[in-house]
Amino acid sequence: MQTLDVLIIGAGISGLLSARELQASGRSVCVLDKGRGLGGRMAMRRMAGGRFDHGAQFFTAREPEFQKIVEQGLAAGVIREWFRHGSEDRSSEGHPRYCGVHGMTDLPKFLAQGIEVHNSQQVSDLARDSGRWIVRTAAGSIYAAHHLLVTAPLPQALNLLDTSGLNYAGADKTALRAVRYDKGLATLAILDGPSGLPISGAVKVDTASLTWIGDNSQKGISPEVHAVTLHADAEFAAAHWDSPNEVRGPLMLAAAEPYLNAQVVEYDCHRWGFTQPINPWPELYYHNAGLQLTLAGDAFGGPRVEGAARSGLAAAKVILGDTA
Repeated sequence: MQTLDVLIIGAGISGLLSARELQASGRSVCVLDKGRGLGGRMAMRRMAGGRFDHGAQFFTAREPEFQKIVEQGLAAGVIREWFRHGSEDRSSEGHPRYCGVHGMTDLPKFLAQGIEVHNSQQVSDLARDSGRWIVRTAAGSIYAAHHLLVTAPLPQALNLLDTSGLNYAGADKTALRAVRYDKGLATLAILDGPSGLPISGAVKVDTASLTWIGDNSQKGISPEVHAVTLHADAEFAAAHWDSPNEVRGPLMLAAAEPYLNAQVVEYDCHRWGFTQPINPWPELYYHNAGLQLTLAGDAFGGPRVEGAARSGLAAAKVILGDTA
């Protein structure tokens, strides 16, 4: 069995950026993800001919290290500026919000080019043997690596690490366990005409049960079918987590009705078990040099896409120091 320098669990932006940096520095890297696609909550879905960004709606770049990644994506033509002025902006100049040209998965797909990524590989258990991590998946695959980086949502990451039987976090384990996420709920709706939303197609909502309405047609990713994404607030998502779509969908659509000029033709709902971390870890990663183990992701960098990206980049730097 080939032993990699670094095995990464999670193909969100944190894991992909880490993999990119590590491989560029000469390390052998492999990324595993239980999903069928890339990007985690940077997700796009098709329905009834429409295209929906149904997780993260956009991203910003406030720090130079992530701005460089954004500039690469812009130069490659995979991302673009969606809009610049939001209701929360204090400056008249606003701040650029970026999105994928065809959907939010465009940037993760760009970052994954040339990286060995295996999808539909749910890791079932971990072990240490002779200074290596042994990683087994539910599909029966086995991987070995000197260093393990886990970028899955932190509660999932800790449950997975528990299968190793190792004391991987010592006195910090309780504090790591205390990091919590909000649940998320999206309703995706096909309309019979233009939504009537502002020209950008982006509306931040702070009333009723919603936080966001996004017109994917005006955004440019669903040019042929009128498709809107509704995001519920955390309270509604928790209350209706187990409700059938026939209950939660109409409630969210009714809350959006004052904003829309068209009728709903078809809808579906999507649950996100881990959206924004409520109380992120105070550092950009968690690192156990003795076990050659690193944890990263939005639980460390914060709820923005940029936060997860910065966590991945920082994790790559500390791993490079370990594997020098």
